[in-house]
Amino acid sequence: MKTKLNLLAILIIGFVLSNNKIDAQSMGISSDAITPDPSSILEMRTTTKGMLTPRMTAAEKENISSPATGLMLYNTTTNKFNFYNGSSWVTWGSPAYLSVDAGTTLSTSSTTDSPIADMSKTISEAGVYSILFNGQLSIPAALYTQGFNTSDAVSQLNSIYDDIMAIPVTDAAHPLVFGNGEVLFAGVYDIPGAASIAGNLTLDGQGDSEALFLIRATGAFNTGAGVNVTLINGASAKNIFWIADGAIGIGASTDMAGTLFSHGSAVAIGANCLIIGRLLTTSGAISFGEGILELPTGTSIIDFRSLSNFIIFTSLGGIANTGASSYTGDIGTNGGAITTFSTATVNGTIFEQGSSNTIISDVNHKVTFSLYKNGILIPNSSRTRTHLNNPSDISLQGISAAAVGDTIDVRWKIDTQNADNKSASVQNRILTLIQVGN
Repeated sequence: MKTKLNLLAILIIGFVLSNNKIDAQSMGISSDAITPDPSSILEMRTTTKGMLTPRMTAAEKENISSPATGLMLYNTTTNKFNFYNGSSWVTWGSPAYLSVDAGTTLSTSSTTDSPIADMSKTISEAGVYSILFNGQLSIPAALYTQGFNTSDAVSQLNSIYDDIMAIPVTDAAHPLVFGNGEVLFAGVYDIPGAASIAGNLTLDGQGDSEALFLIRATGAFNTGAGVNVTLINGASAKNIFWIADGAIGIGASTDMAGTLFSHGSAVAIGANCLIIGRLLTTSGAISFGEGILELPTGTSIIDFRSLSNFIIFTSLGGIANTGASSYTGDIGTNGGAITTFSTATVNGTIFEQGSSNTIISDVNHKVTFSLYKNGILIPNSSRTRTHLNNPSDISLQGISAAAVGDTIDVRWKIDTQNADNKSASVQNRILTLIQVGN
């Protein structure tokens, strides 16, 4: 019987190698006589043997010249079948799946992206991969203890001003007057002259909680009475700045947000105002009230250094309160009298000229996780968590084409804020790679 099988195989090979035309008819190979299925050009039946397709490495496969559509082989590099679909080689069978998990606690204080030691995988089969990471994150509460005296704060205030002025302009064509029902989007607005707000102004962060609104006037900055500045869609007082080279004057009954910063002139706030922000000047008196002045919540994109807890500071000038105002934050001057605060409520410290103290500030650290391939960030894969949502889960997803030998890993970093203790830890975590294409 074995002889018959060998003979039939020889005959088939002979037909294949010959130039003779074979009409559409079925052939069968079996240890017993069979009638091949009429829909098949070749049918093989056996319960003791298999069929071997050509076997070769991935490199040898790529050396095949002009492969025919439907050509099939076994790839000994990946241990999978490949077939040619007319334009590329396709893997036949289950997709590649790579995963690693860990539960030991790891910590970082790095302010640049550094690999999580046990969260990496090396690609063994080329293709397009869906990359998934999930972990448990803990960001401890942090404090920053620093000495403070009013003379040191002067140079720091100048540095804050320089940082703000160094931000590139995005709009130099806005009219001098803001408001009157206007909706303003994030940007850096340079105003050649005196700027002002009239009526209602809406600041729209367009869903970005870090949206920056910076208005810089080469002259004075003023508002009319009853001005209302409304924040929507993520706009936050911590990242709103009104900068003037001249004096700043806010009309009575104004409701607004942001840091009001005069470069060398006075700042005067009318009665019955509500301001979520700061009043700063490099030289000039500051007067307020009666009204409410509160420190913005959250961490600004501007480093306020030792003045981060201050709602009022002037390098040179007096500070005057009117009536039963309410202040949340520190108040100080390096040159001038601080008067009539006996009628006010101050939830903070008042620093007279030349005074010093130790300031302890809360620090809300941010930790960012990202996916990398061969040391290069996979676009749009980064996610950030803060102490405010601690502890929390962190989930990443990315997609990337990868070649054999490429390495996918997870990296993390903590922000650069000054703190007495700067660390974050990750616990149970999983990195998974699933091939979704070739």
